[in-house]
Amino acid sequence: MKKIILSVLMVMLVASLAFAEGQGELAYPSKDIRFITSGGAGGGTDTICRKLGSIVEKQNGLTMPVVNKPGKGEAEAPYAVMTARADGYTIGNVTYGGVVNAVYNGLIPQYQTEKLKFVAVVTQEADALMVNSNSKWNTFDEFIADAKANPGEITIGITYNGGRPSMITKMMEEAYGVEFHKVNYVDGAGPQREAVLSGEADAVITSLGDFSAVLKSGQVKGLLEFSMTQNVTYPDVPPLTAIGRDDLEMGSFIAIVVPQDTPQDVVDKIEEMYYEAQHSDEFRNWTASVGVTATWIGQDKATQFIENVQKVNFKALDDMKAAGLL
Repeated sequence: MKKIILSVLMVMLVASLAFAEGQGELAYPSKDIRFITSGGAGGGTDTICRKLGSIVEKQNGLTMPVVNKPGKGEAEAPYAVMTARADGYTIGNVTYGGVVNAVYNGLIPQYQTEKLKFVAVVTQEADALMVNSNSKWNTFDEFIADAKANPGEITIGITYNGGRPSMITKMMEEAYGVEFHKVNYVDGAGPQREAVLSGEADAVITSLGDFSAVLKSGQVKGLLEFSMTQNVTYPDVPPLTAIGRDDLEMGSFIAIVVPQDTPQDVVDKIEEMYYEAQHSDEFRNWTASVGVTATWIGQDKATQFIENVQKVNFKALDDMKAAGLL
């Protein structure tokens, strides 16, 4: 009789579990979470997202396969997220380009950042001007002096017209009365790195963190970081204060996003997982070693942060357009 009762109870338990799964009542997350990154393979955004994601995996016993979608001015990936099923199993990142240029220039029809829910901002990085270690320039002043003497002959590798590197390049041209030859590398830091190493580009503009490996190996040197604060990881790369300017500051960030209609309890769980991973010694030590600033802005303030970035940069783009620079 006891065996019969035990068998009946087991059947009821299996049935209840099957019903719960059918009703979507399994605790989140109960399967793989697909992460769509706006960074090209091997670039800075890709590397940071993979590193942070690997810690989320280890801490929560799950798998997060990464999909690279670097196109459309950093907008293709967040667009894939905003059009995905809002169940927490497709998440991704957005960067400066995805909230500024993609919106300002209408790169993708129906693309609206209001269709995303911003879970958290996890890193911030200033951009920098970098050259091959064999370059004849050892300082920013030498670089600018050569640009003045040879208008249009120095090639700078940027990402795309209207992106941060192109804006900085235009700002330098205006500030110093020089002209550069600009080449687009729309897939970001990976192609930029190859370009400066091969000599295809004389200089590139991206973050120091993006070029961590080649900076540490001595293949590339930084002439200037477009930040008012000295980067402690790369003390040999001077900040803007070293050249007496405060009008060339520029940088990006990485924010974790989900579709806007994602249930709040799922968003809270994603934020919790990323908070623990982002605050881990492993991630903080790693970011410090590569020159990336680990910054945490939770979902309570992340949307406001994005709106402020848009407000400031939309005005800058309007000014550039009015001046005929775009």
